[in-house]
Amino acid sequence: MIYFEKVSTQRNYLKILIPIISILLGFFIGGIAIAVAHINPFEVYKQLLINAFGSPYAISETLVAAVPLMLITAGLIVVFKMNIWNIGAYGQYIMGAIFSSYFPIFLTDKIPHYMMLPVMVIASMIGGALWALIPTILKIIWEVNEVITTLLLNYIALFILKFLMYGPWKNPSSYGFPLSKTFPDYAQLPILFSGSRLTIGFVFAIFALLFVYFLISKTRFGYEMRIIGDNPKTAHYAGINVKKNIIIGMLISGALAGLAGMVEVSGIIHFLQIKIGADYGYTSIIVAWVSYLNPITTFFASILFGGLSSGGYSIQITMRVSYGIVNLIESIILFSLVGAQIFLNYRVRWKK
Repeated sequence: MIYFEKVSTQRNYLKILIPIISILLGFFIGGIAIAVAHINPFEVYKQLLINAFGSPYAISETLVAAVPLMLITAGLIVVFKMNIWNIGAYGQYIMGAIFSSYFPIFLTDKIPHYMMLPVMVIASMIGGALWALIPTILKIIWEVNEVITTLLLNYIALFILKFLMYGPWKNPSSYGFPLSKTFPDYAQLPILFSGSRLTIGFVFAIFALLFVYFLISKTRFGYEMRIIGDNPKTAHYAGINVKKNIIIGMLISGALAGLAGMVEVSGIIHFLQIKIGADYGYTSIIVAWVSYLNPITTFFASILFGGLSSGGYSIQITMRVSYGIVNLIESIILFSLVGAQIFLNYRVRWKK
């Protein structure tokens, strides 16, 4: 009879092997789906690789897609370490985009040009943090499950964005399309390299990962965060203020997701619209799992999934492959990672 024996420490070789197998499994099942559509999966993956990493411009586009993932995942690491499951990064990302867009849409004449970008950055982080504060208060006071509230708040944020884009914030000159007016030049993030779309948002993402790395490994808050994640009751008996740490963690998580929204609208799109990167919030959860909540490995995992995203859009156009294939691959990877956790925490035994 087969049974599972709990292990005291997780095996390091499995921590490396499981993400690799999960990613390969995702590509394998995605390949089957592509073959069913009568398209050569090897050619699709070849083009995916070329379009993601085959040229300096392709690499820059991969980094463009990786920047929001790095920012959002950095925030998710903080709360996931405490076993607080913030599924609402997408909503916080939207609110960050909305808060930051208000200033270049309505206050261009009232804010000095050199202050516009700093104001947008601060506004986006406040917007994301406030949106994350709602489920946090519900959890702290009434113990409402944060998975449900953060998930539902994603839809509310999207409906608020739709209301603004079809209503008071719609540009009268957009011929009926739900778009705001274009941001002025001084409200757009500077480009890092000419000939690319990579902005200073990439620097923000690097700093965010370094900040979270320092926070969780070098500070008392990081130590308390890990204790709370291991056992909240133990943390409580040890005198750790669990509620205060959860509030701080959620505020940081929401602020970084909000900053990602500002980086997208100010650096890439240059106006507010309904479609502002819907996949980033959920893909970041996968990135967080693949990287084992480590800010350093998050950098590389974000580039991998950024390449999958930018290459996926390219093959959608050039080879007429549905972008749903990319979503399928990401879903299989997440499913495999979650399912494989049992092999990290348990050892398979055979009993006669």
